[in-house]
Amino acid sequence: MRLSKIGEFGLIKKLRSRCRNTPPEILTGIGDDSAAIKIGNRKILVTTDMLIEGIHFDLSYTTFFQLGYKLLAVNISDIFAMGGYPKYFFISLGIPKRFKPDDIGALYSGILKLAKKYDIAIAGGDTCASEKGLVLNGTLIGTAGRIVTRAGARAGDGIFVTDTLGDSAMGLELLKRQKAKGERQGARGEQLFAHLIKKHLMPEPTPVKDIADITSMIDISDGLLIDLSHICDESKAGAVIHRNKIPLSRELADAAKISGLDPLRFALKGGEDYALLFTAPQDIKTNAFRIGEIVRKGRFIMDEKGRKTRFKAEGYEHFKE
Repeated sequence: MRLSKIGEFGLIKKLRSRCRNTPPEILTGIGDDSAAIKIGNRKILVTTDMLIEGIHFDLSYTTFFQLGYKLLAVNISDIFAMGGYPKYFFISLGIPKRFKPDDIGALYSGILKLAKKYDIAIAGGDTCASEKGLVLNGTLIGTAGRIVTRAGARAGDGIFVTDTLGDSAMGLELLKRQKAKGERQGARGEQLFAHLIKKHLMPEPTPVKDIADITSMIDISDGLLIDLSHICDESKAGAVIHRNKIPLSRELADAAKISGLDPLRFALKGGEDYALLFTAPQDIKTNAFRIGEIVRKGRFIMDEKGRKTRFKAEGYEHFKE
């Protein structure tokens, strides 16, 4: 059976089943946003993410500075999704010979810009040649008091997101259209597009300030539907999303109208928002958007008239055709 049939998450499931004999100090391993390891009295979080040229980015519309910034941002988001705080970053690069030292310098400038914001130390890494595209890998180590996983959601919990959804996916769509067709809009369209494109190229991860009452959490990297499905799978629960409560930015709504696209599709399935999706008691005090509730079974989107439609775990998945 080819990977195109089982997809990224089917592969992870198979690998996870082979790696169950973990020592007790590994509190959380394969299947969550970060590994959680107890060392002495401390809880350490470790996450790693790759960005591959031609898969995750296109250098025709992405600068090296933006790449570095995003490499660290996606790793920070994973640490925040576990309730932790980032501390030490390791960078490994596979670099084609065609690039210049200044290109890699610009990449590091992007990393250092975001690292300064969160007081993250660059602690090491590796470099080697790449025969084809540019390969970036970041490993981020963080610390945590209470660890939040994907597995704690309970029936009756509210479902919350920390930011508007779909901006990044729309930004990517606009970049692809501009590259393929040279599409341009008037001043208003260009202003909208700039906001959405920046959300894709330079995401801004933001932690939940108070995690005391949060029962489960994940960052939205592959799309709301697929990432909420991960929480449902790990928590053995269902979910109801209220269609009219999904937060959409004005920029997304306006740009979708200009482009003749459905903004909700980007919010539900787009991915790379790097907002945090969490569950908690419905009466929790939070600035996050409440978009639904956890139920015992079934996965539904409810419209304004109370009609329910089942949803599948749809979003971005590597290897899937």
